[in-house]
Order: sequence, then structure tokens, then C-alpha cells
Amino acid sequence: MPSIRLTLVNNAKQTQRSAVILKFDPEATSADAIGDIITLAKNKLRLKKAKTLYLNHGVEFTDPAWLLSGKVAQDSQIFVSCGEGYVGQIKDDTTSSPTPTGSNEAGEGTDTKDSDITDKLRLDSLSLEPEFSASIAILAKRSYVDPDANSQLNRTAMLPGMRRVVGQPDLHPGNQYPIGATFITQKYIYPPLIGNDIGCGMAVYKTRLSSEIKPQKIVDKLHQLEGKWTEGDPHAFLISKLGPEHSETGKAHLDQLGTLGGGNHFAEFVIIEQLVDTALCTEMNLTMEKTYLIVHSGSRKFGQTVLETSNKMQTKAEKKLVGLDASSDTGKAYLQQHDAACAWARTNRELIAHRVLGRLNAEQDAVKLLDIWHNNVEQKLIPSIDPEQPCWIHRKGAAPSDRGLVVIPGSRGHFSYLVMPEGDQDKNGFSLAHGAGRLLPRAKALVKRPVASKQGSIAALQTTDLGSTVICEDSDLLFEEQPGAYKEITDIISDLGPFIKVIAILRPICTYKMRNEQNDHRK
Repeated sequence: MPSIRLTLVNNAKQTQRSAVILKFDPEATSADAIGDIITLAKNKLRLKKAKTLYLNHGVEFTDPAWLLSGKVAQDSQIFVSCGEGYVGQIKDDTTSSPTPTGSNEAGEGTDTKDSDITDKLRLDSLSLEPEFSASIAILAKRSYVDPDANSQLNRTAMLPGMRRVVGQPDLHPGNQYPIGATFITQKYIYPPLIGNDIGCGMAVYKTRLSSEIKPQKIVDKLHQLEGKWTEGDPHAFLISKLGPEHSETGKAHLDQLGTLGGGNHFAEFVIIEQLVDTALCTEMNLTMEKTYLIVHSGSRKFGQTVLETSNKMQTKAEKKLVGLDASSDTGKAYLQQHDAACAWARTNRELIAHRVLGRLNAEQDAVKLLDIWHNNVEQKLIPSIDPEQPCWIHRKGAAPSDRGLVVIPGSRGHFSYLVMPEGDQDKNGFSLAHGAGRLLPRAKALVKRPVASKQGSIAALQTTDLGSTVICEDSDLLFEEQPGAYKEITDIISDLGPFIKVIAILRPICTYKMRNEQNDHRK
């Protein structure tokens, strides 16, 4: 008689669990097999009213055939309920301070909360595939992964058309969907997986500034960067970068073009701490004598508008599914606006760089080394999935690994890494971590003080352990984004080892987040 090792978990109190060995008859009825597990749960977990079993992605376990098919594998966790809903659904409904769906930590911004949209897209109301069709991989070995993120990843893997799900080492929970992940589908696209900050990403510039520049000089010059760009015409700048065909693209949000936004968006000056691959650094003209600028921002409220518009256009059936048939009118309309938001976001980073470098008289001769999106969807032929039909790669806080050089920033006060993808990128979903990834939710980070007094804490967070300066005149944001709220970047890089070659290590010298000047358009 076959047997299988299982871990029974109290659905309402997850710290209570018990390992069991279940012997089962392949020809048994559903009541027999499920009843045996419930009996074990009553005895081992002392749950007298145990009545329902869930797999760890929230689907009710009712079919004993799953024990043979591999859907319930060796050492699977079975959540035992006394009548309450699956714990993952309960947490979605009760989390006091969720990360917004459009956010994208350590590469995610929190410009606008689209909870009004996500409330209509609860995971427990989705139309899910009856069979587990997507493969799941989590690339984290040294990096900590919150169980909630794992649960969200598993649930998302069951969406119709999902073929492959990859959690990066910076994986952490979002409001409904995990952040730091790649989702590969066929036929369907899923706007909520990308969120509201469409096109959010990072750009890196080599500047003419000497690496010997005093950080205080940068601090003194970085003023009047909040609010609408008034030293030029944002509309003309947009058209100059994208062409006249984009004259109406995001026109309603031009007051935000050239602004960072909130969350973990930033503009950071760095120098090269170490040239790791000297040959490639020489080829790319990377030198330790110059200062570099990293800009991280997205499409601001324009991306939010695109997501809201797409939601309004969907039929009732599409809203229940959450996904859109990419070939449908609604799907095509979303993709067109999505691409426009990505282009707008890239232009936004260019204008931010223009404003920041202009303050230091350093725009001349500045060279853009890279500009990548980590919140987007794109089509790609992946032969290992289907040699003929292209797939859709959704990146939710994940950097592309099929476009050359990538920057993976640490939190403020930690090193960042320039890397070149290598190895079999199919295994990691053609994506890499986009940063360190949150370790603490914002609400917990907000109350975590490095020293006793608030003023002392603020001062402590404005200077990092690496000697760099952080310009952030919003005390709440400063605490939310403190280095201790993020994972250890060296663990992230270690976990990505098979997929990257480190080119250079970057040391921060000044990070700009926001000042209380002019009109604040972050919200």
C-alpha cells in the first residue's frame, strides 16, 4: 500500500503542525482518503472539529487521486480547517498595512494605492485552473522568503494560461500578488500582476563628476526637484524623446513628468568600489575615477490611469478571470496603453536625470549605460514551453535578463551591483532580482527606531554605515525605507550566482528621495 509523508498544519494557528505518514489505497473513495487525513489531524493537532483540508496554494484538497498524480507530493503541507477559510485568504482580508499592488519594493514605488481595484480582484474569487499547470521555482536559498509570499506565488500559479512562475531571491508579499517574481503565460495577460506603476525601472548614467567629489557638495545642490518641472516644457521634452505620435501620451499627467514619486523610488550617486570583471569594465569604459547616477522611478499616475481604464473596459467575465485574452479588443487596448506607459516611464527617468545632473552642472557628456523596466509584460518565444506559440512574460519587480547589463541595488547604505546575465536564463524566467526586497512591511519598519529618540533616529538614518548621505525630509518615509527593512543584498547576489556575472560593485555616496520644497506631487 502506498504511503506519503505529509505535514499537517493548523490553518488558524500555523505554528501548530505535525509530521505524519499516510498509508492510502489508490482505489479508495474520496471520503476514505480525506477522512483518514482528518482523523490524523484530530489526533495529532487535537482539532476536534477538523473538517476541511487545503493545499498550500489555497485549493481545497478533495481528490485522493492527487496523492498519486504528484499534485500532493512528498512532504507537502496540508492546512487543516475547522470551518474557517484558508489562512491565506484570511490574511489578505486582515493585513493592517498591506503593500500596494502597484508597488514594487526595492524596486517598487508606492505612488498611488489601487486598493479600490484590487478589492474587486480577490484571489479567493478568481477562476482557477482545475489542474496545476504551471511550474514553480523560487531562486532563494540564502535569502529569506516570507511564507505569505510563497502562498501568493502558488495561488498565482493556478491562474488560467499560467505556464511558469519564478520567485526571485527578493521575493516578498504584495497586497494580492507577490513582488519580485516573473509570471509566464500563454494566451492571457494579467494587468494586476504588473500593477499600477507600469514601466517602473532603473537607469544608470556615467557622469563627468569625479569620484572624489564631496558628498556634501551634492547635498547642497540638490534642491527644487519636487513638483512640476518649470525650467522647461514637459510636453516638448516628452515629444522630443518619443516623437510627435506621442503628443497625447500621458498628457494629463505631465505635471509629474520628471518626478521621482514616493515609496522606494530614488536618485542615487554612486562610485565604483570594485571593478570585478576588469576586462568587461574596460570594454564598457567603466572607471573608478567617475561618479555614476542611478535613477529609479516609473509612470507615476499615468500607470494608475491605464490600470483603472483597463478595469473599466473589462466585461464581467474578464473581471472574474482577472486575465485578458491578449488577442481580444480589451487585451489589445491594454497592451497599447501599457507600452505607452512604459515609454512615458522611461522618459520620466530621463527628465529626472536631466534635472538632477543639471543641478550639478554634470549633464554634459553624461552617458546612459542602461535603462530597464521591471514592471511590465512582453511577448517572447520560449521553446522550452512552446516552440511555436510565443508566451507573455509578466515581471512584477523583476529585471529582464535578456537585454544585457543590469543594476541590482541594495537598500540605502548598502552596495549595489552591476551584473551581466549569463548561464541558462530559461531557468530563471529570463529575469533577475531587481533589488534587495523588503524584509519588514512598511508598518513594522515605521516603528523600528535605531536609537531611543525620534530625532536621534532620523539623524542616524540620514547617514549610512558606508558614510553616504540620504536626503529624505519625510520622517515616515525615512523609517519605512531604512536599510534594516530590506534583505541582505549579498544574499540576493549569492542566490543569483548561476545566472549572473558581477561586473562592478557600487558604493553609494548620496541618495535623494525627497525634500519638502515646492508642490509635492508624490501622492
